[in-house]
Amino acid sequence: MAGRTTIAPGRKHGWVLYAGKSEQAQGDDPAVLAGRRGDVVMAYPVSCLSTFLVTLPSVESSLLESMVFAQVEKRGLAGKLSGETLFDFEKIDHSGEGDLYQVTVVIEMPEGLALKSAIGFTSSAAVQDVSTRPVARIWKELGRYVLAIYREGRPVHAQVLSSRPELGNALAGEVNLSLMGLQGEPGLANSFPETLEVALDGNEVEGFAAFSDSVTLPVEKVAHSIRDRVTSRLRLTPASVIGARRKSRNTVKTLIGLAVGLMIYLVVGAWFWKKAKTTQQEVVSLERQVEILQPDVERIQLSEQKWKLLEPAFDKNFFPMIQLNRITSALPGNGVVVREFRTDGRSIRLRGQARDVQLANRLVEDLRAMDGFSAYEWSMPNPKVEKNNTATFEIEGKPKHAQPEQ
Repeated sequence: MAGRTTIAPGRKHGWVLYAGKSEQAQGDDPAVLAGRRGDVVMAYPVSCLSTFLVTLPSVESSLLESMVFAQVEKRGLAGKLSGETLFDFEKIDHSGEGDLYQVTVVIEMPEGLALKSAIGFTSSAAVQDVSTRPVARIWKELGRYVLAIYREGRPVHAQVLSSRPELGNALAGEVNLSLMGLQGEPGLANSFPETLEVALDGNEVEGFAAFSDSVTLPVEKVAHSIRDRVTSRLRLTPASVIGARRKSRNTVKTLIGLAVGLMIYLVVGAWFWKKAKTTQQEVVSLERQVEILQPDVERIQLSEQKWKLLEPAFDKNFFPMIQLNRITSALPGNGVVVREFRTDGRSIRLRGQARDVQLANRLVEDLRAMDGFSAYEWSMPNPKVEKNNTATFEIEGKPKHAQPEQ
């Protein structure tokens, strides 16, 4: 995400607010500088970052982040922010050995930098206004000089110089050593800086001549400036800022939901109030109609009861001969005698004698299994065992879900 308002480290101390390339204000608290602006990009000081180049094999994007994190852990840079690890990576080259990535790790979080209203975060090296040619640049940041190497306008290396913060031979010697050490880095062999830019204010001239004479690269003095539009890096956003954004979005959603709910409540309430007034007379009219229809309803209910009494005369399953025939077909070949068969068209009662209790139980099970009696529930109290070991039984069958007799 790109923004035209940037808060970057000051040259001596504190922070500087830029609108585009123009410096607007300075201060010690980024939140005060940002005010109510909604397009601020925060820039980490180089002293709070650690950068390195690494070559990795070409893999799926879903595996890349874990591979970069393994490199961060390998260098002992993980968990520097109270257990949190903020790191970013960007592919800058490809070769037969794999893909070359520039990795940036946040190792320190200055007070006030985790601005909750910021739209994004980046490094102070990334906001410098440099050309797309291979170039090195030094500038003063928080009272110290900083050296950065750029490739196609993107920083691939940045470090704070340890020399005294003044131009001269000592600073030039440290720059030369740093550049010499970077010459063997992968990705810089074919695009090593051709020029060293020194970003100065108008009154910073003392020692420049001695510095430029001692540096191995051609030196070019440029005005200190930043990019007009600064692109932030999503992975460098602190967890506290992400949590604050989520909480803010949830709060807004809740308020919108409450407002919409209140509006719906008022609209529906007004409609119900109006509807209640118009339907009150209809309710009274319906009650009168119910009173008029009540005698007809009672006559219909009485007719239903009469039809239920007549049902055995129309349903063959309730014909006594059909029932007796089915019971006879359920009897075993021998060993069971039915002494009495009674039916009122619906309920069936059998009394008889079986050679033993098992045959009586078998008869009940066979009746339950018959398709013709699937609408019946059969029950049998414990048969009475006679002196000759025969069993006298009484079986009763009733229609399922039958209402109790009144």
